[in-house]
Amino acid sequence: MDSEELTQGLSQPSRDPEQEDDADQNDMSLLNFRLEDTPGTNEPVDIPNYPIKAITQVDEHGNEYTDHAPEIDFRALESTLTKTDILTHAIHKHPAIFIPQIPRHIIRTYTTELNAEGKRPVVMDPFNGSGTTGVESKIAGRDYLGVEINPLSKLVSEVATTPIPYNVLKNVRSDIIDRLDECPTEYYEDYDVEFLDQTGKHHWFEDQAIDGLTTIRKVITEYLRSDHDWQRGLEVRERKAISDLGLTDEDLNERVSRWLVLMIANTVFEVSNADPGVSKAHKSKRMREKIDNGEHPPDAITEYKKHLKKSEARLIDLWNEVYRTNAPGGTDDRTTVVVNDAENSTLHRFSNEWVELEENNAHQATTDIKLADARSFSFPKYKNGVDLAITSPPYINAMNYFRGTKLRIFWIHDLIEEITNLDATKLRKSIIGTNSVSISDVDRELPVLLRDEWKGTEAEYDATSLPMLDTHIEEIHGGDLTEATSRAYTTWKFFAEDMLKSLTRVYEHLKPGGLFFFIVGENTISGRRIQNHRFIADIAQNLGKFKTQDGHLQEDEGYNLVEMGWDKITNRDLFQGRSHGYGVIEHEWVVILQKPGE
Repeated sequence: MDSEELTQGLSQPSRDPEQEDDADQNDMSLLNFRLEDTPGTNEPVDIPNYPIKAITQVDEHGNEYTDHAPEIDFRALESTLTKTDILTHAIHKHPAIFIPQIPRHIIRTYTTELNAEGKRPVVMDPFNGSGTTGVESKIAGRDYLGVEINPLSKLVSEVATTPIPYNVLKNVRSDIIDRLDECPTEYYEDYDVEFLDQTGKHHWFEDQAIDGLTTIRKVITEYLRSDHDWQRGLEVRERKAISDLGLTDEDLNERVSRWLVLMIANTVFEVSNADPGVSKAHKSKRMREKIDNGEHPPDAITEYKKHLKKSEARLIDLWNEVYRTNAPGGTDDRTTVVVNDAENSTLHRFSNEWVELEENNAHQATTDIKLADARSFSFPKYKNGVDLAITSPPYINAMNYFRGTKLRIFWIHDLIEEITNLDATKLRKSIIGTNSVSISDVDRELPVLLRDEWKGTEAEYDATSLPMLDTHIEEIHGGDLTEATSRAYTTWKFFAEDMLKSLTRVYEHLKPGGLFFFIVGENTISGRRIQNHRFIADIAQNLGKFKTQDGHLQEDEGYNLVEMGWDKITNRDLFQGRSHGYGVIEHEWVVILQKPGE
């Protein structure tokens, strides 16, 4: 299949002929977003222009060809945001996060402070992760719905998106440090924790680390069980914010609890025998040598104090951003934080310009993060109620995502209510993108193809790019690698079940006319470059034509494809040490979908 055939199968977005002429003349993509019908806005929004640029692609034979597509350079579009670790975006080291410039640009471009109904727009991310979209929604004054299957990721995003009064933060950190200093560092059996999933605790942790972690758990548990005057020493504006939200002492205790427990999770990886330079839990040769030489682990109490201090500063930054205050104790470089101003989103220093709470959209904005599966969630409150969706799903067969978080989860699973009944094996197998699929559980003849799930006509199927995906699956299955069969099945499952069902769930929750920005990169499976964006675009446009769509959609239902653009990948944490067959993946694609209007 040559490059011309590659592009024929994909349905193309419709454009206004006059806009198309302008695009050719100016070498710009004038996207026909039908913004006048987009529910997330209640005022005219300029149609954005993105430059058309040449981009080198690779076909399934490894041959390069040139495509011309819009470059949506999020860093350039949010050029005043020079760092990616501002506010609470870096409160926890989370695998495969996307840069905050992406949701910031999309949210502030395609929604306004009030939607077409005169209410705050609802922004959704079905693969919530560490809450990057949630943080950006909060500070922009938009309501947020996040869906997350991993309880640790849910905890991270809850802490990252929830302002805590800065004097509460200061008081708590001071109290905890005093208690840690007073408590002897030793092994406390009553505050140890049982590991799940037959994971060997002593394989991953030295006795010194276990002593330190049980000491921290003892101090935190006893502190949270004691009575506190959470409003001790608060300023008037902090009290006003608490009162306006109707927060009780129990609510503040819960916010503090999540913060303190998350910092235990942060400390766990630092003192474990897992190599900190690898995203999954891996006891490397370098780490074994450090252990043998007595250079590991670092002191757990010291590490916990460090994480507490750093996270306090980031949470103070979040409070300052939401309430436009200049409370001391935040990060040193405050010029990296945007003051929440609807008319001026450029960066400048904080001021003490207190905004009355009824006028403060960021204060009023709600954050609702659900522990649920992106393939099966259903929230009646939000059905046909989401104005804008943004997501970046896990990469297909990229890594065992659970393995990257399990050590942290195991040390805190009894401290957070939603984790106490955790089935570690079920979670490991259910995370999308995992490479731990068990072929013995598959009860159908392999290889299975996308065509097998299609209930439209053959001509309709052949008009898509999906036959190329079937070819990939067959070639992967017929390869000579030991895991060829499982990799072929994982590839099929990623598209035919995981992506199809998550696209359907979002479709059900979006308002008619709502936009869905789907950011996904290509990756290589068994030496074959998988153009995920093309296949996802065609699946999205034909949801109702799949037997496995698992919804109540009519056969002709599906998204409209608005456009596809690309952005250069700069964060390669997920890909360190991995072989890419046809070369390093340089770009990720933005598939822009729209639910048809009524």
